[in-house]
Amino acid sequence: MIRMMQRGTMMLALGAVHVAAPLRAQTSTVPDDGARPITLAEAVQMAHRNLPAVVGARGLERNAAAAARAAYASFLPSLTVNASSGRTQAVQFFPGQVIPLTGNPWNYSNGVNTQLELFDGARRWAELRRARAGGEVADASVIQARFDAALQVKQQYYAVLAAHESELAAKALLEQADQQLKASAARVSAGVATKSDSLRSVIQVGNAKLAVLTAQNDRRVANAALTRLVGSPTTVTASLADTVYSPAQMPTEDELETLVSRGPAVQVAEANLLAARAGKSAQRSQFLPSLSMSYNYTLTQGSRQFERGNIVLFGENNPNRQNMTFNLSLPLFNNLAREQGSVQADVALRNAEAQARDARLAARQQLEQQLRALNTAEARVEVQLAAIAAAEEDLRVQQQRYALGASTLLDLLTSQTQLNQARQALIQARFDGRVARAQLSTLIGREL
Repeated sequence: MIRMMQRGTMMLALGAVHVAAPLRAQTSTVPDDGARPITLAEAVQMAHRNLPAVVGARGLERNAAAAARAAYASFLPSLTVNASSGRTQAVQFFPGQVIPLTGNPWNYSNGVNTQLELFDGARRWAELRRARAGGEVADASVIQARFDAALQVKQQYYAVLAAHESELAAKALLEQADQQLKASAARVSAGVATKSDSLRSVIQVGNAKLAVLTAQNDRRVANAALTRLVGSPTTVTASLADTVYSPAQMPTEDELETLVSRGPAVQVAEANLLAARAGKSAQRSQFLPSLSMSYNYTLTQGSRQFERGNIVLFGENNPNRQNMTFNLSLPLFNNLAREQGSVQADVALRNAEAQARDARLAARQQLEQQLRALNTAEARVEVQLAAIAAAEEDLRVQQQRYALGASTLLDLLTSQTQLNQARQALIQARFDGRVARAQLSTLIGREL
């Protein structure tokens, strides 16, 4: 099957040349409406910088890194410093009068406080494991977001190329229809053909013009969609240099099965499972006692001493206080909040296990689906190449027969229609093959 895929790759490349060869002379005349051509690699890079999903995934990665740092820092003691000042206006009551006391009644206080949790039932270790798992989830999510973005860009980029090729094919059909109209008009003037031949040729020209207009509209719409995906302020389009299909060699099926088991979607699901297990452990730690230690040092200073009578309003003693405290806590009953949290953590773990299992099975299913789609597209390319060759030969014969009066214009138009349909089918088959390969790249997390 791999040999068939490699042979199909060569046929896809030949198909690109086969479709583009008769129309190569018109390539430079196709208007791009001022759109700036970019390569596929450039489009993917721009999407990685600008697509909101990728930007959001990088933000989650930063948040996860900050959470991991906070989890490590929870093993260190906290440290707080404080400073304060105040003023007290004191008065002394004498019989019949109130005499305010003079002086400078200011006081100042500063201190430092530190606290360290000595034992918390392994809660911090569980939170650290959960933070690490969250980091793995974020890393895998960034990879998945980048490949998803690349898939969207590739699909739209290939849609631009397909629309461009369809436009070239439609213009080739229009050119043939114009030539046929001239030939029919000459035959009608010579009296060797009926007027209906000329009318049918006019209709064929109108249909060809409509096909050109449709292809141009499709190309403009595809350009607009590609511009939005890459986040460009100006309109961009696919570079015609990327029209020829030349992918790298495909891995074997066994290699693909190994790669898909480590694909971005599977990694995200497995990382979520690790985070759920860590969350379950953290929830269990709430049933265990905790032991913490705190230390406080305070320095208090008052204003200079002044006395009235025998009463010392502000003394010179400035006490320095130190305090160390150990606290043991064991929650016995908190209105079943811990039990509720335990059930929620267990449900989250069960869900994560189911999602991880489904992610692995879904990856295998998609691998099978996309491989078969790629094989089918390559087979369709081979069939359409043969169909184009047969249609071109049939058209050549019909043109000669019509020139000799041995066939009708309807036979000639039928041959032209078959050739155009074969060209469009080849363009669609090449598009489907490219998309299938891009989807495989997203599935395994590796460019193919």
